[in-house]
Amino acid sequence: MEKDLVKIYEDEDILVLDKPSGLVVNRSVTSKSETLQDILEKEYSFESSEVSDELLDDFSERSGIVHRLDKDTSGVLVVAKNKHSFNKLISQFKERKAIKVYLGVLCGKIDDEIIEVDAPLKRNPKSPLKFAVVEGGKDAFTRFEKVKDANLDGKDYTLMKIFPKTGRTHQIRVHSAAMGHPIAGDSIYCSIVLLETSKNYFGRLMLHAEKLAFYHPKTDLFMEFVSQVPSEFAF
Repeated sequence: MEKDLVKIYEDEDILVLDKPSGLVVNRSVTSKSETLQDILEKEYSFESSEVSDELLDDFSERSGIVHRLDKDTSGVLVVAKNKHSFNKLISQFKERKAIKVYLGVLCGKIDDEIIEVDAPLKRNPKSPLKFAVVEGGKDAFTRFEKVKDANLDGKDYTLMKIFPKTGRTHQIRVHSAAMGHPIAGDSIYCSIVLLETSKNYFGRLMLHAEKLAFYHPKTDLFMEFVSQVPSEFAF
């Protein structure tokens, strides 16, 4: 396993990793750098001889990766080491039984202790690289809980615990931006001024998947995994 990719837990069915910021998870035509898929395939086999089940095809095509984290998001990610585990875990994520907790640093001072955003998302028709809150999009729900705020050389930031109930692409980033408080260091959803300012302090997208909990695909035991919070979040 690569130096910067930490194994949090491993058994014969699952592999839980601590993904660093900057690592692309899935191969694509637009990604020229080494991906998590490439790294995994150096050490594990994800071959599937069964082609009748769409999920089994996905197991091979996705190299067992059950869910995605954006390139610049760090934190906990689970990989299935066999088809049975993949199917069981995929079902948990689809049925929203898996629990995900993120840490995010949002631009600006937020006074509310709790904010809940229930707003549908779909790809932004005006900018295909972005997603947006759009009527008729896929349902998306995110809960934000304030941890603390800070003023860095006159610029306000707020550290939040973030609980996404759904798992839409860019969900936390879009909902944060829709509140008027984008994630610090977000090159897609921050304004140029906010992006340049936050880069001076943090140097990365300030979103971290801190915890992931689910039922083990073989034993059915409820398990929780925690990623060490990167030093950038201690301000």
